[in-house]
Amino acid sequence: MTYKIPILIAARLKSRRLRKKALLKLFDEPLIIKLITRLKKSKLTNKIIVCTSTHEEDLELCRLLEKNSIEFYQGDEMDVMSRFINVAKDLNAKTIVRVTADNPLTDPEIMDEMIESHLDLNSEYTFADRIPDGAESEIIQTDLLLKCHNMLVDKTVTEYMSWILNRPDQFKVNKYKIKNKHLRRSDVVITVDTKKDFELVNKIYKFFNGEPNKLCKIIEYYDTLPSKLKRGKNEPLSSVNKDLINIKFLGED
Repeated sequence: MTYKIPILIAARLKSRRLRKKALLKLFDEPLIIKLITRLKKSKLTNKIIVCTSTHEEDLELCRLLEKNSIEFYQGDEMDVMSRFINVAKDLNAKTIVRVTADNPLTDPEIMDEMIESHLDLNSEYTFADRIPDGAESEIIQTDLLLKCHNMLVDKTVTEYMSWILNRPDQFKVNKYKIKNKHLRRSDVVITVDTKKDFELVNKIYKFFNGEPNKLCKIIEYYDTLPSKLKRGKNEPLSSVNKDLINIKFLGED
């Protein structure tokens, strides 16, 4: 069964540590194209749209997407959540899947598991517990995005959507437990945030001849690789300090 649930990809070229990473050649195609090809394996979604900005630097990305007949939306550079809201409204979508363009190994099977769990539990926000960093996606109700957007003191922080939405004290949050225990590997880092990350993920793509399939097989291969190729234990998973971001709702101290 396919639901009317679109996958919305947050993408920009003005990244802090690895500029224009969405355009980097991953095996034989740009990273963003590889990600979209992988996401098409989802059985419960019906559309993929890249949500980028109107900043002139992102025009290069838009040209690539247009050339490959991929739908995209250009919105506010700083207010990422407003892009998602506008697209969801245009599609009349009650539920959306959020993916970020730095995760070309996002897992479509776990995504589908999460969609079913999200709908069964009538959740507002669903994320996977202990999933490898770089394989994740999030299931979100459009009404929750609208509610959050109205509640936020500073709307320029909405690129940190996970931190904003993961508030069980405020919303119906579903911390989904992945069915296959062997995939509960939060120690595995396969996101692309730095040049070192990209080289690792590119190595994974090359090993699978450009088409990595099952996440379990990706993890098996990852475990055979020397530690020097991987993100070190003392290397932060984010270049941003959460405590320095003004993620507050109206009325909160």
